[in-house]
Amino acid sequence: MSLYVTDTNALIYFSTNRSHLSKRALAAFESAEQNQALIYIPAPALWEVSNLEKAGHIKLRLPFQIWLDELLAKVGFDIVPLDAEIIAESRTYTFNDDIFDTAIVATAKLKDLPLITRDMAITTSGLVEIWW
Repeated sequence: MSLYVTDTNALIYFSTNRSHLSKRALAAFESAEQNQALIYIPAPALWEVSNLEKAGHIKLRLPFQIWLDELLAKVGFDIVPLDAEIIAESRTYTFNDDIFDTAIVATAKLKDLPLITRDMAITTSGLVEIWW
């Protein structure tokens, strides 16, 4: 079974407009929907989606809590809590000042898994394998 970590942008594209995903990223999400892959969702990514939705910057197909419940009910998706190890790892990164991005990258790094993202700051940092 393939394992991945998702960044906020990829999770939003998967949930709102899949045409923004690359073919490779879309295939990973579709495999997770079919329980043939597992995508780990860092808690900070969910927090960021919540903040963006609340501020009106994105529109989910469903109210946030229902969207979240349905997403996490799928076997192919699992949340990774924010813990002390992730926080400590994220403090070592200087590729940008976004605390969500650094925590998400730290999650992928500590799990030693590819990160589904097209974020250029993350991609060019070389800290983790990128799946896009």
